[in-house]
Amino acid sequence: MTKASDNTLLKLVKSQFNRILRFLPFPVPGYLAIGIILAVLIRLICVPNESLDYKYFLEPWYDFIASHGGFSALKYSFADYTPPYLYWILISATLLSGLPKIFAIKLFAMTVDFLCAFLTYKIVRLKYPEGRMPIFAFLAVIFSPSVICNSGLWGQCDVIYTTGLIACIYFLSIQKQLLALVSFGIALSFKFQALFLAPLLLIMLLKKRIYWYYLPLILLVYVVLILPAWFAGRPMSELLLIYFNQANKYKELTKNASNFYQWIPNNFYNIVVPIGLALTICTIFLFVYIVYKSRLEITQDRLIHLATISVFFMPYILPKMHDRYFYPADIFTLIFAFYFPRYRWVAIVVQMSSFFGYLGTPIYIQLFSIPLGFTLWFVVRNCDIIYPKLKASSS
Repeated sequence: MTKASDNTLLKLVKSQFNRILRFLPFPVPGYLAIGIILAVLIRLICVPNESLDYKYFLEPWYDFIASHGGFSALKYSFADYTPPYLYWILISATLLSGLPKIFAIKLFAMTVDFLCAFLTYKIVRLKYPEGRMPIFAFLAVIFSPSVICNSGLWGQCDVIYTTGLIACIYFLSIQKQLLALVSFGIALSFKFQALFLAPLLLIMLLKKRIYWYYLPLILLVYVVLILPAWFAGRPMSELLLIYFNQANKYKELTKNASNFYQWIPNNFYNIVVPIGLALTICTIFLFVYIVYKSRLEITQDRLIHLATISVFFMPYILPKMHDRYFYPADIFTLIFAFYFPRYRWVAIVVQMSSFFGYLGTPIYIQLFSIPLGFTLWFVVRNCDIIYPKLKASSS
């Protein structure tokens, strides 16, 4: 009798759920709807967590804006983030002041999680116009441990600039240069780490997939987005030097980032940092030169491969990286896994490495720098536009 009652209840719930889906303006598979609901619930459960970033940065910024007249607070240099993110804190402290403070602050990034997933869906759909693969890619992003930890637990905003980078790649894929550069400009306006994609953009510039006279759009977008803070009274010189001041703030070779600087004592900071920067610049030019000289066309598959290399090797070889700076690599390797299914393990290794970074376990962070380095080398080594012999051996 109880079993029959349970079956009746399940049928009732299922019928009501299907009725709701039919009312939507576009068809949504049941498993996708359930996935979205579950992803939202997970984030809501994570919201009460007060990370160190929240306690020492985000909450004080919120309180400062609330106690200094809202918009007029933007004239003060109370935060080391660029104004575009502070505009959200402004909205949180004014228009959304009726919401719990921690929820209002985290809401923006948690919402953008789903935009990032949607753009990932769009990119994967270029590879698979039919079938469920694009939806699986969407779900992979919203259930990624890195994505959940970054926005839901920590209240950080790395998804925002990463979404700009994903949008940039999508628009490059469909031959819309202007929108691609605007997207990159938006990403750069939120975080300087958007430059991790710069090697790919330089390649596209040299390959004439981007016209050089469109490049000022990037700076124009940045300037437009800092204008409200300038109107509020903050000096333009300060607004233009925010990233420079950020670069000089922390004197550490690495802050929980699983790169090879984990194995170098911080006592060598003053020696290693200029060497690391020089190594990075040389690597970028070598990478760009090799691809530029290649006669192979940059197809959609190769575009994804090169983009993944770009956002992966930059945080691995650059000094002064934080745990969160592999976030673009987390998302791009997921896309990479859908474009090259036999290399799904690449996304798993990167996700695991980032997850241990969020946990803050030093021994695992250090140890994971080794498989992460081998994974990076594998991704580079299997790019046929860098190693042309791969094409001949596979044919």
